[in-house]
Amino acid sequence: WLNLERDLLQNLQEYAEKLEEKIDIINDSVKEYMEEIAEANEDPQLYLSNPINSFRLIRHMHQDWVSWQIYMEKPIAEEQVAKIESLLQGGPQKREFQRAAEEVEILTKFYDLKPQELVAKDEGKSPLHLSPLDCYHLGLDRIEKEDYQGAAKWLGVAAKNFTLSKYSELYEMIGVPRWQMYRDYGRALRQLDRPEVYDAYQKANELSPHNVHLMKEFSMFELLTLRDPMEPIPDEIETPTKMKEMCRGNFPPEPGHLFCEYITVNAFLQIAPLRIEVLADELFAFLYPGSVYESEIEHLKDAFERCSPDDTFELDEGITGCSISDGYSRVTRRLKERIQGMMVLDKGSDRSYIVQYASVKPFQVYKLFRNDTKFPELNSEGFDEIEGTAMVFLNDESLGGGITISDYKMLTQPKKGNVLITFDEIAFETTICPNLEGSGLGM
Repeated sequence: WLNLERDLLQNLQEYAEKLEEKIDIINDSVKEYMEEIAEANEDPQLYLSNPINSFRLIRHMHQDWVSWQIYMEKPIAEEQVAKIESLLQGGPQKREFQRAAEEVEILTKFYDLKPQELVAKDEGKSPLHLSPLDCYHLGLDRIEKEDYQGAAKWLGVAAKNFTLSKYSELYEMIGVPRWQMYRDYGRALRQLDRPEVYDAYQKANELSPHNVHLMKEFSMFELLTLRDPMEPIPDEIETPTKMKEMCRGNFPPEPGHLFCEYITVNAFLQIAPLRIEVLADELFAFLYPGSVYESEIEHLKDAFERCSPDDTFELDEGITGCSISDGYSRVTRRLKERIQGMMVLDKGSDRSYIVQYASVKPFQVYKLFRNDTKFPELNSEGFDEIEGTAMVFLNDESLGGGITISDYKMLTQPKKGNVLITFDEIAFETTICPNLEGSGLGM
């Protein structure tokens, strides 16, 4: 009996050790998630406006919490299991995950952001970081869309960098084992007839040497390739447009010429000299740095927040605005006079348009106005009479969101209080690059 008692105690001790291991895993995970949510709580709107942050959150909620549900389904956690099941009913579904993944795919292609670069960024500091598990699920999404070239890139980075993160043990528990990442990487390579498929399956076999299904799958593939060998399908070589190159910063813009002058067309400008930057010699495009005061910017932001439903509009997905009469307030009247002075024009529009944009695609904002039936006064015929345009930046854009006229190698980053003036038909070529973080806001 004493021997049996010792065996029972040893078994109980091992059970307790297993429970302690589980508690340690949960505590480590809570710490990681709390660090992430603390960063988001500093500015939730800014955090969620970043497509990569939004994808990571949606992917985490869409996949990881389901895994936590399975992990928690033990008798000791019946209450928590019931709660998580209830909460997950209101969580992101597959369509939200697919949309978030597509936005990441669009942005990474547009800005030529390599998966390897994103996964190597600092996990706690970089807003452009993706974990190996994020990359894995992006790869599966590309497989589902039959984009095997994209899938191979994401899955290869996920498998090869699995241990790069300090949370790799967590990925094994709530995500997938590393051998499975290599297997799915191999499946993508099979569709491309790439020779690297042998290395991927070999690595998967080394990590899971007793997996009969894995060995059978690879043997069948080897047999088929021996019977019907095919030429490997290479990656597509992109030829980026001038606009993409400008947004990426690959073509440095022409150096601007900064000078200062008095524009005496109204009382304000007679006593307030303005700095002017010519953005390109051959362009009628000028930047007036710091020409709108902080109090005026806050007034315009408040007007945007209070915009009535009748004056609210949507130009495109992720691009909304508010139409404001110049008679809205003394501030708007004063700004109109100042901007007309900058442009040395006697007459201006009766209305201004504050636009907020968080688009994952580039767009030409003035052409959106011209083509929108909600603005008959700005139709094609009316646009032909426009001599110039002014864009007042109401916030800063640090990641993406640059303003370019690509044919002229002009690029300027939105900075709060700056005013961009363009003249003649060149104004309608003004393109806003996709946002990587935050929402752009301009009038």
